[in-house]
Amino acid sequence: MRLKPKLYTATLAITGLFALAPVAFNFVVDAFNHNKLVDLDLDKQEISVKAHYPLYKMIEYPNKKAPTVILGDSRARALQDRYWQELGRDDVYNFAYGGATVYEIYDTFKYLRDTVELDTLIISLPLRSMDARFKGGMNRVPEAISLANDPFAYYTNWFVAKTGWELLNDRFPAAFEMARSISFWPVQEADAADFSALSTLSVEALLDPSLCDECALTTPNGTLVLPALHRYHGPGFGQWARYWPEITIERELPQLFAKQVGTNGAADWRRFKQSDELWAMVEEIATWCEENDVRLLFLVPPTISEMQRRISDFGLTSANHKFRERLSALAPVVDLDFDAPFSRDLANFTDAYHFGSDPARKIVGELLLLTDRDHDRIAEAISRREGLVCPVNKQDITQSHSEGTLTLLEGVSCRVWRRTNG
Repeated sequence: MRLKPKLYTATLAITGLFALAPVAFNFVVDAFNHNKLVDLDLDKQEISVKAHYPLYKMIEYPNKKAPTVILGDSRARALQDRYWQELGRDDVYNFAYGGATVYEIYDTFKYLRDTVELDTLIISLPLRSMDARFKGGMNRVPEAISLANDPFAYYTNWFVAKTGWELLNDRFPAAFEMARSISFWPVQEADAADFSALSTLSVEALLDPSLCDECALTTPNGTLVLPALHRYHGPGFGQWARYWPEITIERELPQLFAKQVGTNGAADWRRFKQSDELWAMVEEIATWCEENDVRLLFLVPPTISEMQRRISDFGLTSANHKFRERLSALAPVVDLDFDAPFSRDLANFTDAYHFGSDPARKIVGELLLLTDRDHDRIAEAISRREGLVCPVNKQDITQSHSEGTLTLLEGVSCRVWRRTNG
């Protein structure tokens, strides 16, 4: 049977329209601001960014190309561009991602290296992220670069469409609720519990060690030092030990904080192993910055004191110190993750890992003082200091210690580790 030409043409047209519908949807909604042609007043800063941090920023950054860039995870992301702008810095871009791994930091660095002329690079690098198994070794950056640079791939991408649908649902909830209430089926759907999975759980399956990988007690990594005997001056730790005293703080934490300290803290450190592969990436970044006259600064972000104590619970106090020693050989280290009034004050934190907006502004101010030379901006940052003072000038230093080429300068709830030429 031969189709009539008109029917054949109409069929092709209808098929083409169905095929192009997702493309048109992505083009109009534009979940990650690839074209910005239609403004539907959607909350992309909240929904799209969190749906895929690297994709949103890979599309946004080429329009700004700021020479000062911040890399890291959600703690670094808290140091928002607008906090820098409040101090007169419009040339800073926050390229941090929630849940970022060192793999993602490294690939973002490579993208920046080939895209823009950098002046300053600030990398937030907590010790926890130096385990290659952290976040399963996740790396969303290659996909983000691919989609950002390929409009066809972007407009035909199902994930982009799904995010756009969530944006519309958030913007027009009443319309979506009405649509969900309409049914074209005579028999309504029913949700029932599925008990079939229970029959598949044999005794052997329940005893599978992989189901409780974090349950096994492991031997602590590091030298066991008895405080009463050595007063924390253990073998290989020397005089530095007095900067890592036992954290003795007993108080009832809010439920979320307590759960994170107990459960997440154990998951963080019980099987922790520093990765040589990740360390090589950090070294490569530092070498490139030195060779290309790019100022590099490492930031160790703060956690509450109880969370810090979990490091010593698993015998990693020495590793924690050595991490700063190694980093300081590459670039100055701004260290906020030690037991101090700032980390003991729960008002500074939204949970055991993350600090709030006011502390974020203070941290931005201290980073500006360490990297800026403009007198007006420096004066403004100094005027906002309260409860957090990094040792920028001699009058800021409350104590210091040096061994060999390593020097520690401490201010108020802030330490700077650096190497001297001696």
